[in-house]
Amino acid sequence: MTQQLEDALQQVKKFMHCNDLESAANLLNTLREQYPTAPTVARIWCALAKRSGQTAEVPAYATKIYTQVQDDIHKARWAMEIATANFILLDLTAAKDNFTCALQHLLSLIKTGKAPRKKKSVTAKSNLVNIFSSGTAEQLLWTTCAQLASLGIKAFPFAGTLLGIVREGHLLDFDKDLDIAVWMESFDACCNALEQLGWSKVPVEVAYSNYRGYVHKEIGITIDVCGLQHRNQQQITGGFALPDYGTEYQRVSVFPSFELITRSTDYGQVWFPQSAENILTAFYGDWRTPNPNWDTVVSALNLENYTLLVQCYAYYRLVHHWLSGDLTKAWGYALQIGLKDPDDLLVLNCRQWLERTLLQSGQEIPIWPQNSSKRRIYTRLVGDLFHQGHINFLQAARALGSHLTVCVVPDARVLQNKGKQPVMTQAERVAVVSACRYVDTVITESPVNATLEFMQSNDFHVYTFACASEQEKIEKYQQCAALPTSMIQEIEYTAGISTSDLVTRILQGAGQSNKGSRS
Repeated sequence: MTQQLEDALQQVKKFMHCNDLESAANLLNTLREQYPTAPTVARIWCALAKRSGQTAEVPAYATKIYTQVQDDIHKARWAMEIATANFILLDLTAAKDNFTCALQHLLSLIKTGKAPRKKKSVTAKSNLVNIFSSGTAEQLLWTTCAQLASLGIKAFPFAGTLLGIVREGHLLDFDKDLDIAVWMESFDACCNALEQLGWSKVPVEVAYSNYRGYVHKEIGITIDVCGLQHRNQQQITGGFALPDYGTEYQRVSVFPSFELITRSTDYGQVWFPQSAENILTAFYGDWRTPNPNWDTVVSALNLENYTLLVQCYAYYRLVHHWLSGDLTKAWGYALQIGLKDPDDLLVLNCRQWLERTLLQSGQEIPIWPQNSSKRRIYTRLVGDLFHQGHINFLQAARALGSHLTVCVVPDARVLQNKGKQPVMTQAERVAVVSACRYVDTVITESPVNATLEFMQSNDFHVYTFACASEQEKIEKYQQCAALPTSMIQEIEYTAGISTSDLVTRILQGAGQSNKGSRS
């Protein structure tokens, strides 16, 4: 990049920082004519276009740059640009396709041992955390709720704000905004009142009918307003609503019905949910156990459906953190997506490679979920000539808990046990078993006899197996005789197919082929 171009782009950034979008656009358009395919110009132009209501022009321009750049990291960035613009435009199918494209490039990159550098944290964020830990944010919360109550508007703490108040007795120190809820019949009145009370509406890229954000003009804290409504006597719904769109464009969260009561604070009377614990349980499950990796939009346990809208948001967060070099965060989102959609093989593959990279670099993998009990399953498997019976067994084993570890038995042990070598080597069998979507971890060594010490040291809760014969059943139970019965789970064997059967069929087929060649 020439010095002249660099100086011009710096000037554009200054205009944008001062919100002088017209001057920024005039200079950028001139630069775009001079450098029509320069990625640096295109990147800033796309950012400005999304701020100035020209998002519809972004996909075509970004696609030209995507076609031009060569390496995976730059292609991933431009696929992300296209996807984000389509998301804003609510072309969710195109958005998902391009998020998928970005993930495929990132996956190709990480398989070569490379990943984007982690961006430095922004200092301003730490200042915001101080506002929450100092009590300033909580004072503003109660003052605002009391002011709204005096206007006849029943606004009350919600989501992460409610969690902090109930669990900690104060707002969460690491929170980033305030959350309040209000009944939909008062939603517009609440939003109008907030603007009168010193809050400014935050420009939104997607205009949901029941969700808006505001920022306090003096303090800089944001507050999210969620509109709730009674579905029936037992259920209350919230989330993100786009009334003119179909089911896949909605995010519906369901809560058990609750009433509001008044509560006294130092800043006046406020409204508060009478059954706050029930709301939190619906949202978080075990809300008493902190989980810093929680994302309300994706992680909420009370989502009615994992819709295309939620999936696009989850993909956005996954790609965003990956491109930012925060592989730990990216891994967390890949895991959360897998919990919502176990059939998402691309994201499963991403999580496995992210996990491998984190382990190789000595980084700690977050414990997820910290707010619900984990049930880790362990089994031993030969997995020779991997077939439908193996798949059925692994699927049933994984269904017993939240994590499945498989020890692929060494060749020497197979020879010792069966009197013959497996057709496939252990390395080949490991590769196949690792690719099965029901398997979380593969190991290559473990004791033949499962002891309580072995199970506990590896945090395994259940040892499972399937038996093809009565003799095998006797042997399997002997191998886990030291375990309590609560740790042992036998799974039904899939009849009609086995590795031996496949070998016989292969040999028979080879014999028939040889006969045909001699005739």
